[in-house]
Amino acid sequence: MNTYRIKIEHAEPGMILAEPVYLSMGMMISPGNTKLTDILIARMAEKDVQSVVVNSNVSLAHIAIDAEEKSKSASEPAGAPENKPAPKPSDAPANISPDAPPCAILDKKLKEEAVAGVKELFSCFSCEVVNKTTAYKCVRNIESVVQDLIEVISADPDSLVHINDLKSYDDYTYHHSLSVSLLAMATGRKLGMSDDELFRLGRCAMMHDIGKSAVSSDIINKKGLLTDDERRAVQEHPVLGAALLKDNDVGDEELWHSIRHHHEKVDGTGYPDKLKGDEIPLFCKIIAVADVYDALTSFRSYRDPNLPDDAYDRIFEDRDKFFDCKVLQALFDKLVFYPNGTVVQLSDNRSATVIDGGTSQRRRPVIRINDSGEIIRLVDNPNLKIVAIEATSENPEKNQ
Repeated sequence: MNTYRIKIEHAEPGMILAEPVYLSMGMMISPGNTKLTDILIARMAEKDVQSVVVNSNVSLAHIAIDAEEKSKSASEPAGAPENKPAPKPSDAPANISPDAPPCAILDKKLKEEAVAGVKELFSCFSCEVVNKTTAYKCVRNIESVVQDLIEVISADPDSLVHINDLKSYDDYTYHHSLSVSLLAMATGRKLGMSDDELFRLGRCAMMHDIGKSAVSSDIINKKGLLTDDERRAVQEHPVLGAALLKDNDVGDEELWHSIRHHHEKVDGTGYPDKLKGDEIPLFCKIIAVADVYDALTSFRSYRDPNLPDDAYDRIFEDRDKFFDCKVLQALFDKLVFYPNGTVVQLSDNRSATVIDGGTSQRRRPVIRINDSGEIIRLVDNPNLKIVAIEATSENPEKNQ
């Protein structure tokens, strides 16, 4: 299938976007694999989108801005069979391009700015003497990123989110802060929060682990199980984080409490203060679920990640005990576990690509077998399941 970049005035209803469309501040106005409509085209034009990349079975070279500029990610995978049988049109979900890569929730620039901002914040508070002017600037940078994330979350209130492209093995703590913030804000939006509430929630979530800057990096990055003393040291990070900000006149009571209490559990078995039920602020309940979900699905020095639906099962088992059920449901209502384009390994050792992961069967998506083109609806095949997400350019460690 050919891909062409065309001017927005040449876009027509029915064309399929080969790439997501972003605005200048990093907000995604439309994901890839989306069929253009008159309304969507008008909205892009109104937002001053100049061009889009579309799929086409016929040549659009006469209107392409650059007929040579084809989306690398939408091209046929290296080594794919030349005579791969095409799936029957009736079997393939409508409006899905089976060769498109997973759609990034954030554009590269915004992601890099966010991670750099968190890294700078941690560096600032790692110093024996914190420079309050630098700390103030770091927090302002974080708040600027949070404002951009509100635009992403609010672009389509009904859209699902994923954090697959925000994973990183090397800079886990910084990417984790971004993922937790995005998940928390998506949850808050589902719960009906205003933009002001989302801003305050995202700000707290982005800085929830700042106390780890005061914990030995040898402990934070240790491979294998922690000793009891090491575990106690890690469990001090909520208290340390709140104190770091408060002692340096950074933030407010809401921020300090959110950092201090994000490891509390509704049954009172959390830490540091063993709060329970309604004693725990709502922001903390939201950050707690987002924190655990991202941690379970991330690479760590001591274990491989859980699959998204396995993480769901583990968290769901602890409903009513550790988490607020309303918050838990709101988060999972906003998640897509296997976004379109995700390459997965199946229980029969075949490799497949997710071509419809946003349906009501998000845990059992529609897939395309990579070497045959066969379309399979996992919901109709109970003996076949996803056992691994295969390596991507962002996460080569998945093969290690």
